[in-house]
Amino acid sequence: MNKRKTVILIILAVFAIGLWFVPEVTAWLERKPDEAWARVQQSGVIRFAINPTYMPFDGLGSHGDFFGIDVDMVNELARRLGKRAEFVSTGSDSLYDVLRVGQADATISALPIDPVKLALWAYSEPYFEAGQVMVKPIKPVGSPKTPRVSLAIEYGSEADTVARSLARRRAGLDVRYFDSAESALRAVSSGRAAAAIIDGVSADQLLPKLPDLQRGEQVTHDPYAIAVWGESVQLLEAINSTLAEMERDGTTQKIITEWMSK
Repeated sequence: MNKRKTVILIILAVFAIGLWFVPEVTAWLERKPDEAWARVQQSGVIRFAINPTYMPFDGLGSHGDFFGIDVDMVNELARRLGKRAEFVSTGSDSLYDVLRVGQADATISALPIDPVKLALWAYSEPYFEAGQVMVKPIKPVGSPKTPRVSLAIEYGSEADTVARSLARRRAGLDVRYFDSAESALRAVSSGRAAAAIIDGVSADQLLPKLPDLQRGEQVTHDPYAIAVWGESVQLLEAINSTLAEMERDGTTQKIITEWMSK
């Protein structure tokens, strides 16, 4: 009787394991092959779509040479994977479609993550945050005539929209408008405003010129990432693991800092 119970328990256990394991096996078998990764493995080349019109991320020289943050990023990424990066120049409206038809394996072009695209395309982990950021003095300056809630903004920028939203929620917020992000920062530096809101790209470019200012809290998020066709699972895994390695050893920040300071 005990032996029979033992056998029954073993059969039930095996059956339960099978019920858990079968969907995993089925999903693995049904997963479509990663054609982009197969091409990369065979050719030794990763083709990146790029729209070279937005410096310091993407530029194109008179001799057909690509340069910028994104170019240095993927050249290093490909090198670490034992591959070579090639660039496919395309318009901003085709950066995704070239992946669908196999004209490029991935896209990097100061590309913000768009949740609407996730049905067909996939994104890597972000490598840059371009959202709006608060900038404040390292040592607060000003006078009694300068309200501590004064906020410097570039008129007509995304920061303008953010500031108007803040002003509706916070009584007494004094929003002050300037003709550029740099003018807004200099107002903070001189004590004419308590803080400024600017985008992440401008912050990285301008703050080295104003050592008395520092980044504060991140106000909005607009991360840049590499995009691949949704079925390029293995390619995306390779990109993500390499981006993580570059982030850990400081390579990503080094590349960004070098270009932002030019």
